[in-house]
Amino acid sequence: MEKKTKSFIKGAAILGFAGIIVKVVGALYRIPLANIVGDGMTFYDHAYPWYSWLLVISSAGLPTAISKIVAERVTLGDYKGAKEVFNYALRILLIIGVVTMLMMFAGADLFAKISYTDAERVQKLSLSFRALAPALLFVSLMCAYRGYLQGMQMMTGTAVSQVIEQVGKLIVGFTLAKAWLPKGVEYGAMGALLGVSASELMALIAIWIFYSTNKKKFAAQISVRSNFRPMGFKCVLSSLMRIAVPVTIGASIMPITSMIDSAMITRILESTGFTKSQSDGAFIVLRSYITPIINMPAVLTSALAMSLVPAISSRMTTRDAKGVIAASRMGMKLALIIGAPCAVGLFVLGRQIIAMLYSGLSEAQLNLAQDLMRTSSIGVLFLSLVQTMTGVIQGMGRPRVPVLNLIFGGILKVASMLILMNVKSVNIQGAAVSTVVCYAAAGILDTIYVLRKTGMRVNLWDVFIKPVFSSIIMGFIVALCYKLLSGSGHTVIATLASVAAGGAVYLLLAVVLKMFSPADLEFMPGGAKIRKLLYRR
Repeated sequence: MEKKTKSFIKGAAILGFAGIIVKVVGALYRIPLANIVGDGMTFYDHAYPWYSWLLVISSAGLPTAISKIVAERVTLGDYKGAKEVFNYALRILLIIGVVTMLMMFAGADLFAKISYTDAERVQKLSLSFRALAPALLFVSLMCAYRGYLQGMQMMTGTAVSQVIEQVGKLIVGFTLAKAWLPKGVEYGAMGALLGVSASELMALIAIWIFYSTNKKKFAAQISVRSNFRPMGFKCVLSSLMRIAVPVTIGASIMPITSMIDSAMITRILESTGFTKSQSDGAFIVLRSYITPIINMPAVLTSALAMSLVPAISSRMTTRDAKGVIAASRMGMKLALIIGAPCAVGLFVLGRQIIAMLYSGLSEAQLNLAQDLMRTSSIGVLFLSLVQTMTGVIQGMGRPRVPVLNLIFGGILKVASMLILMNVKSVNIQGAAVSTVVCYAAAGILDTIYVLRKTGMRVNLWDVFIKPVFSSIIMGFIVALCYKLLSGSGHTVIATLASVAAGGAVYLLLAVVLKMFSPADLEFMPGGAKIRKLLYRR
């Protein structure tokens, strides 16, 4: 039993570390890509949400379902049944992969027409859809292998394939984008997206090799006689769907809202008097320049929130009400301690950060980016709250609650975007505001649910005022620092130095104000070491 526990912890650590690397690389990938492709990002950002949505069918719930059922069979000693689940799942995912691939390839023109009305841009955008289509097949097949190996507590194959996937996307995508850009920006975007398909193929080959090297081990386990009857296709299918469908529905919400953005933003802008180039330009600034930066803090909050799920789940199992409250409070504090300084920092230095990361932007683009960043930065705080509170609620065994709250937020997003963007003076700002509304609604509803469910009393000074007050002080220091240093003309150095100064000030205030109590640190990776450093115990 102890050996299995250690194996589980080791596997979870491997997968968690790889997941953080993947998220960081994925978050940073789009910045140099935007510098390479330029205006071609409008085609990239119109096609990718549709790909993400179709990808959810195979990659969201099914790998989780496969790993869970395989793990259950292995626990019972039914290795033959575990392999049976994998074999049926592989066939199911092959069908899903072929169908979704053909949908995107054959329906490229139809999908493109949802975003654009003129034939020229439809034809250009369809290239991006077709470049992404093969990836849907490769990912579907890969998910079967990942689910099986994870269920067998062999996480290394998944971790290696994830890293290869991201590295391949960087190398192949950037190479093809640069090589094909002279043909036109649409070909630059097509090259980048073909790099995504190539990277998924590389990842599939990597995990297949890992699986093949362990085939003898699997065969030896299967050869052991057992009294278990075969599950059969219908039983496996119903078991997979029972787990996969709710997860898939939840995971599809954000891709759907992104699809709505890609379908509506340019259309609405053109209907209010914007030219085609103006609407494309505004779309690129919001989706290609602002959104990747806004989503970066989410890499940290999502990674840390993962530790809350087992912490709360274990306390729910032992009916430790006080422990559940302590962990939930920690999640709430975590959202504010991370989200508040990131939001303030992006609000204060949004223009400078955009100018530093993206080369060659015009003054008009920088002005628009600054305005959109100030609006969108507010959403960082609520996005942090959504992620941490989702972790808390999942730990309570109520995974449908955050899904329903996010659906409600998505409905508000679409409604507010339709209203605000049709006001000509608001235009593209309406899309940014609608995203903030979505995260705010979901985050607040999640928080209300946790407060009611746990009966938790919130210390306003400890949970809210400390991080918000510290973030405001940090913002003033950052603004002052940049003003003093920018006079030298070295704006990049001034920006980096201001960010460093702000981080140092916030860290100092976090220590002085003791934002994390010794009990809070129990829920954080490496918390014991931090507790000894801060509290000498």
